[in-house]
Amino acid sequence: MVIASLTLDEVGFPKYSSVKSKRTFSDHCKTGLLILKELLSLSYRDLCWMLPSMPGVMAAGEMKSVPDPSTLRKFSTRMPPDVLDRMTGEIARLLCGPDVIAAFDSTGYSMSCASRHYVKRMRQLGAVEAAVRDYAKVTIFGDVVSKAIISCGVFTSRTADVNTAVPVMNKAKETKVNISEAVADKGFDAEWLHREGRRILGGNVKIWIPARTCEPRSGRSASRWRPGGEYRKKMYETIKDSVYSYRAIIETINSMIKRKMGDTVYGKSMRTIEKEILFTVIAHNIRLLLTSGWVI
Repeated sequence: MVIASLTLDEVGFPKYSSVKSKRTFSDHCKTGLLILKELLSLSYRDLCWMLPSMPGVMAAGEMKSVPDPSTLRKFSTRMPPDVLDRMTGEIARLLCGPDVIAAFDSTGYSMSCASRHYVKRMRQLGAVEAAVRDYAKVTIFGDVVSKAIISCGVFTSRTADVNTAVPVMNKAKETKVNISEAVADKGFDAEWLHREGRRILGGNVKIWIPARTCEPRSGRSASRWRPGGEYRKKMYETIKDSVYSYRAIIETINSMIKRKMGDTVYGKSMRTIEKEILFTVIAHNIRLLLTSGWVI
C-alpha cells in the first residue's frame, strides 16, 4: 500500500481525481487495494470481505471503513493505463542494475475459467467454439538478473509476436532503465525489428535474436538457406551463446507470475484486461522489491 502511494507520487498521480470528491478513499488507497487483490489472487468481493482482518492495510490506506466492491471495480475502469505503465517502470528502476540485459517474450492468459475436463467433454460433443473463449497475448520485457518486468503490452491472440515488440520497447525507453543488451527467441526474428530496436533503445544496444533457417527443397543447392539483411546475417553467423542463454529466464518470469497470481484474466474487453495484467505486473515487481530486502 505504501509502496504504491510513493510510486504514484513519483509519477505525479494525484490522491483525488476531483475537487468535489467525498475523500472517503483516496485514489492512492484504491490503487494499492487493486494491486493487493492481484497479489493475493482474490476477487473484488473477497478482498473487501478480508480487509477488516488486515489492520495494517487499513491503517496504511487511512481507511475508516471498507470500500464496496463496486467502488474498486469502477475505479479500475477509470484508471489510466499509462499511469500503470509508469508505475511499472518506476518500481523496476529500483530493482534493475546499471547495465541491464533484458529479454522479451510473449505468453497467453486464458479468458475462460472452464476446467480442462469441461473443455474435453465439450470437444467430444463437437461444441469447441462454445466451450472456451479466446486468450489474451501478453508480451513482457524483463530484466534477466533481478527478474523485474520493465514494461509489458497486451494484445489479441492473433497478433504476431514480432509485431508486439516495438510498443513494449517504446514503453521500456520511457522508464529510463539503461538497457545494454536485449535477447529474444526466433518468433521475433525480423530485420526491421533489429533496426527499430536499435533506434528505440539506442544505437549502442546489442540485440540477440536467432535467425530462422530452413532446409532447401529437393533438387536445389545442398547448402542451408541463409537469411538476408545485415543484422540477420550477423545473427546467423555469430550469435553470442553466453548472452542468448539468458533468454530462458524470461520463461521463469512468466512462470513466477502465473504460479503466484494465476493465468486467467476476468475482464470482458481488451481495455479492462490490459489494466488487470498491468496490476498483476506491478504486484510482481512489488513482491520482488519486498523479498529483496527493500524497506520504506
